[in-house]
Parts: sequence; structure tokens; C-alpha cells
Amino acid sequence: MKEYDFIVVGGGSAGSALAYRLAKYRPNDSILLLEAGGFDTSPLIHVPAAIIKAIGNPSLDWMHVAEPDPSRNQKKDLWPAGKVLGGSSAINGMLYVRGQSHDYDRWADAGCKGWGYEDVLPIFKRQECTSIGADSFRGRTGPVYVNWLRTTHHLAHEFVKAAENNGIPFNADYNGRGQKGVSYSQVTQKRGWRYHTSRAYLWPGKKPPNIDIKTNAIVTELMLENTKCLGVRYAKGCNQLVARSRQETILSAGTLGSPKILMLSGIGPGKTLKDLGIPVHLSSEAVGKNLQDHPEAMLSIEVNESTYNTEINSWKIVLHAVNWLLFGQGPATSPYPHAVAFMESSSSVPFPDIQVQLGPYAFSFDEKGVIPHHKPAISAAVNISYPKSRGEILLSSNNFLDAPVIRHKLLGHPEDMSRLISACKMVRSIMGKPIFSPYRVSERLPGKEVQSDDEWEDFLRKTVFLGYHAVGTCRMGVDDCAVVTPELKVKGIDALRVVDASIMPDLISGNTNATAIMIGEKAADLINRR
Repeated sequence: MKEYDFIVVGGGSAGSALAYRLAKYRPNDSILLLEAGGFDTSPLIHVPAAIIKAIGNPSLDWMHVAEPDPSRNQKKDLWPAGKVLGGSSAINGMLYVRGQSHDYDRWADAGCKGWGYEDVLPIFKRQECTSIGADSFRGRTGPVYVNWLRTTHHLAHEFVKAAENNGIPFNADYNGRGQKGVSYSQVTQKRGWRYHTSRAYLWPGKKPPNIDIKTNAIVTELMLENTKCLGVRYAKGCNQLVARSRQETILSAGTLGSPKILMLSGIGPGKTLKDLGIPVHLSSEAVGKNLQDHPEAMLSIEVNESTYNTEINSWKIVLHAVNWLLFGQGPATSPYPHAVAFMESSSSVPFPDIQVQLGPYAFSFDEKGVIPHHKPAISAAVNISYPKSRGEILLSSNNFLDAPVIRHKLLGHPEDMSRLISACKMVRSIMGKPIFSPYRVSERLPGKEVQSDDEWEDFLRKTVFLGYHAVGTCRMGVDDCAVVTPELKVKGIDALRVVDASIMPDLISGNTNATAIMIGEKAADLINRR
């Protein structure tokens, strides 16, 4: 058994940032970083376009599968989670979105002091290295590189023009003063290579010497004594090991992983844990509840010129690989979105509540991953930013190797459906503009037969998919039902915190990776000044 000052469970977006920053603040303290996956050496991580081979790949993705969703004709979803250092930032779409200022002010207004926009803005700036935007809003010297795409398909430019013709203003920086408008994609890349969080914080030359990283180390349970966490038990290969924390243990295992570890340790819904034969250490009904994700719809038109889904599935893939490797250019540098828009679903909404991501791709999803379309097409992924539907994470057994049970009705609230229909009609209008006439062959999705609201609803219930932005299962708050305090301390247990996207009370407007990194950075501040 070894002792460390701090134990961080999970080397993903939040965990990498937390371990690095805490080690810098406290160079005389030892930090153990336990990552259940392996090292981030696969080329599928570093080539941005390889995302379609990374998601659903059992060597890189935990590949959790949810229970059938009754709100979408019993559809089963893949819920990806990165299985390497860097976590989901190693297999995500790389889009860097902070959200809107009122997203964080809403948390502060609900009692989470210190989480308002003015509080978190300096942290966002600290974590960034970008040439985009104004100095008053953007960071220049941080560890996470944020850049424009190296190569943008020209149909993305046409989409931007069409959106402007539809009354959506151009926004030069949606991570700056305001989010509203249409723009081009900001991504976590450097010279066309993915820049995930382990590369930003933990690679050789960056990792502080007082961090000890152990990969393929699966935490089986927390060591609890009375009301204090003393450390963890974990499995590495065939070995069962123990690590003690002299100061704190911090769960950064993600929205699916952190509540699972709490429940395996006897912290969670009392009756459920008893039924699984797990001794109840602290009954907390909120653990695993409040699961949220962005429901996304796909609109698509087939076009008369090559798009990236056909390029990467042809003999040209060799040329694109060489172009990426030597020059950091071309389709291989591209994740899905090339243009982004944030807009209101109706004139009565005071701020953007819809996100649109336009890409020179066409694909579909199933429980195995991403399936490319075989014809040239462009697609717009449309999501509602603030869904009201909620789900939960449960244990399937008391065996730490078993996947959690994921129950979520992605279209379970009628308001979510009505907003999504409204948003899809707006995007169809944009893609129907004359500017696309020289390129449009036909509407692939939803198809001309979909016109009435009932037809839209039927189409959406068949086709809506996850945004892969899971949050909320260890909710932060000051009420009795919150799992952690605004200082991210687990209520009722000393020397234990949760630091990842699971603490978010609700979703932000946009992709969640930038916020997860910020949570890790901010947690280091909270711990350092305790």
C-alpha cells in the first residue's frame, strides 16, 4: 500500500487539468492519477478525421449502451466514454465551446457561489492558448490549444452565407462577448493534430514530476471509515491494490463513471444498493440522477461534389493521410463541424437556445458507433441547448467490471420536441436557400414527405441521436438533494470530492469539453485555498 497526498481517479478532461494544476500549486505534495484506460498512443486519437473509427472502438471507448428509449421507439444508444488518458477529449469532435455567460450565472443564482460567469472567465482564459478573439475574453498562454480548422470545406462558407441571408448575424468569436450568430468552428487542435487534455497537461515535458500516473487501473471502491474517505482500492491486471490519500481523494471518472464508483462504495440510493448486496455507507438518492444530454437531429442534403465522408472512404485516404502528416492540412484534419450557429428557437426566446453544426459529411448512428453515408452530402446537426428531459445512472450489479445501467428518455419532455421541430424548420430554410442550388441534388433528411408537425415528430422519434454531452449525475448545489457542494465536496463524506462534468447542475449552450476542463482547473483553485 502506498500513500499520496492526493488521489485523482480519472485522467480525462477534468482529471488531467486538475492533477496538473494541483501539482503546480503544491510541488511538495504527491499526486496519484489513476486512469482506467490505457495510454493515448493510438493514431486514431491524433488524426482528427479518425473520430469515426475511435468512437465505438473497444480499445478507445468504454462503449456503454443505454436501455431502450421509449421516447424514440425503444432505440438503444451508444454512450461513448474515452478509455485512454485524456478521456473523452481523446475521441470527441474537438469543438471548443464555453457556453453563454448566463449558463454560469444561472448556477450562481441557484446558490453555487463562485461559479458565475465573472468567476469562471479568468479560468477559461487561463486554460486556453489561442489567437482567436479579444484579449479581454480569450487566453493566450494556456496549455490547451484552440484554433480554427486548418481546412474548411467551401460548402461551409455557403452555409454561413445562407444563415446570414436568413437573418442570423455573423459572429467572429462565439466564445467571446456573446454566443449568438453563425461562425466557423473553433477546435482543440495544433497544426491539424488533435490537442486533447492529456497532451495539453500530462505529456512528457509538461507533466509535473510529483504526479504518478497509473493506467489500466480500475477503481473498485473507495475506502471509507465513518464519514471520511481514506483512499481507494483498485485493480491493475490481476493485482488488487490499495492507495491511501493523506489529504483528499477526488473522483474525475466522468458523468457515467463517478456515480458508479460512489454507488459501488455504498454512497447512493439506499434501497437500490441494499438490493444489490452493497452495504450502505451513506444513503443519497441523488447520486446517478439528473442525467442530461443534448438531443440532436440531423438534416442533410446530397450534393454534386465530393464531401469528406466519401473522401475518407476512397483511395484518396492515402493522399489525405500524407497531407495531414507532412503539412497538417486537408480532410484528415477535420472533425465533423466546419461551421456553427447559435440561434433562438422563436422570437419569444431572449437568448440562443439552439446549436447547429454544419459538416461536409453524412452519417448515421447506432449502438456500435458512427456509420458513414456512401454518397456525397452535407449535414446539419441541430440540438436544443437546454433540454428538460432527465435520466439516471444505476448499477447493474455489485461487480465493478459490469457496465452501469443508463436510463434516459432523450425526447421525454413535450417542450423538447416542440423546440426541436421549430429549430429543424429554421435549418431546413437555411439549407433551402438559393445559394445551395448549384450544389443540391436532393434532400436526404428528413425528405420532402416530412412537412407537418406530426410528420416532423415521427421523423425525429426515429432519428434523433445523442450529442455525447452527458452531464449532471453528481449535481452541484446547496439544496438537500445535491450530491456535492459548490466546493465540489461530497455531502456527508470528508476528504472526498467529485470534479468532472457530472457536477454540472444542467447543460450549457454547446459542447461540454471546454467546461469540463474549466471544472478541473477551478477545482485545483478550490483545493489549494482550502
